[in-house]
Amino acid sequence: MEKLIIILVSIGLVILDNSLVPFFSIKGAYPSLLFTFAIAFSLINGKEKAVFIGVISGVLQDIFFFNGFGVNSLLNLFLCLLASLIGAGIIKNKRLIPVVSIFFITIIKYMGILTIFYILRINIEFSRSIAMGIYNSVVMFFVYKLVMNIYDDEYSKQRWRFK
Repeated sequence: MEKLIIILVSIGLVILDNSLVPFFSIKGAYPSLLFTFAIAFSLINGKEKAVFIGVISGVLQDIFFFNGFGVNSLLNLFLCLLASLIGAGIIKNKRLIPVVSIFFITIIKYMGILTIFYILRINIEFSRSIAMGIYNSVVMFFVYKLVMNIYDDEYSKQRWRFK
């Protein structure tokens, strides 16, 4: 049931990403709600759930990514796995590390896209990645607490579990 809810939320976010969010662009840069949610979810949950959300978010982003199907799937998979490794070593209810992490993870994602597209001889602009990283960081500031509150019950049970 949880996987179905994650898929439905991801579909809703990709619809918002492609319909509403571009109206809030600044010089052609706008955040990715789906990518930010995927990273926030990966920071909070373990590796298995991070791989799941990475694949789902990547496939959904690839549907609207005309030049290279599979690029987002591959990069989101690895970056969500990286986020889960970062999340394993942080205090979950603090926002600083997730906000800084999404900035650098966004930069890494666009460096990966740039590299793959360079090999395929497709030109893209890398200059927007910094603005998108900042935009994603602002979104993460608000989204992380929301995702954290959804999993707060599960997190508090793990924190107080006596063995």
